Amino acid sequence: MKNRVSASESSKSATLVRSGPLHKATAFLVMLIGVGLVSITLISNLFAVGPAFENLITDFRPALTQSSIDTARADIAGLSAVENEFTTKLAPALSQQLKMTPEQFNGFVSQNFPAVAAGMSALPTVVPTFNGLIDTLDKQRPLFASADAIPTINLPATTVPWAMFGTGLLIFLIGALMLRSPNAGAKAAIVVGVLLLVAPIALSLPAKAADADQLNANLKPVYTQELVTNAAGALTTIGAMGNEMQTAMLPALATQLKMTPDQLQSFLGSNFPATAQALQTMPASMERFNGLVKVFDENLANYNTLKPVGLERLIQTLMLAGALVALLGGLTTLMRRRN
Repeated sequence: MKNRVSASESSKSATLVRSGPLHKATAFLVMLIGVGLVSITLISNLFAVGPAFENLITDFRPALTQSSIDTARADIAGLSAVENEFTTKLAPALSQQLKMTPEQFNGFVSQNFPAVAAGMSALPTVVPTFNGLIDTLDKQRPLFASADAIPTINLPATTVPWAMFGTGLLIFLIGALMLRSPNAGAKAAIVVGVLLLVAPIALSLPAKAADADQLNANLKPVYTQELVTNAAGALTTIGAMGNEMQTAMLPALATQLKMTPDQLQSFLGSNFPATAQALQTMPASMERFNGLVKVFDENLANYNTLKPVGLERLIQTLMLAGALVALLGGLTTLMRRRN
């Protein structure tokens, strides 16, 4: 009888010896997962990426409304109409009024109103460039709206790095708890692990992150320093054209044509409505275009900060960590029950 009891106790002791290291191994693995999440947060520079993402989204939000896109298209159409009307109608008509050949009139404009000449020469390039840019922004609106809701509509993106860092610390502490109190630690691991799997799905984070990454990929070919520099230069040229046309060229033409400024405005309005309209609206249009370019310029550094980061991959990593933590917690619970 004593031998049987002794054998039973020996078998139980051997089981405990075998299971003890396994409990420690699962606890250390959980701690390692926590360290991994903290490390990913720091290595991926998420404490800089989060604010950069939020600032960029906030600044671009007004420019990506349907109203803003429609207004930008109208502004571009106005510039295109001016270029076409000036070249095909206004210049020939004025050259005839001034008794000049078209070539002489072009030389007259270039010599006396260089900003107007430069602006008219730039418009054939500027119009399609800005049209393409607005088309690109318009196509990104669904992706932008999805990315704008990371992590939720009411929570800013700046909470994401803190959430990931805090989750890593919490998981590390759960692993430490599993060393001291395997039952309590295992239960905590299961709860937190399941939450890390369920919460991102409930918040649609995988889909939002995929949309943000696609938005990032779509902007890479166009969102460059070259774009910002060229756009700013083009707007300077077009703005100078409008200003010189309004303050110098038209008054000079009124004098040469023996018209008062009001008579000239009436003449333009009756015969060249696109040019007359543009002269009235160009200051506001230039202000809007300059505002858009300013948004691109001020957020270029933000975009370059977040550009290398794959948000979908981070969400997948977080969910994988949750699955592993829950699995290790369940394994620990199963081992404790067997003992």
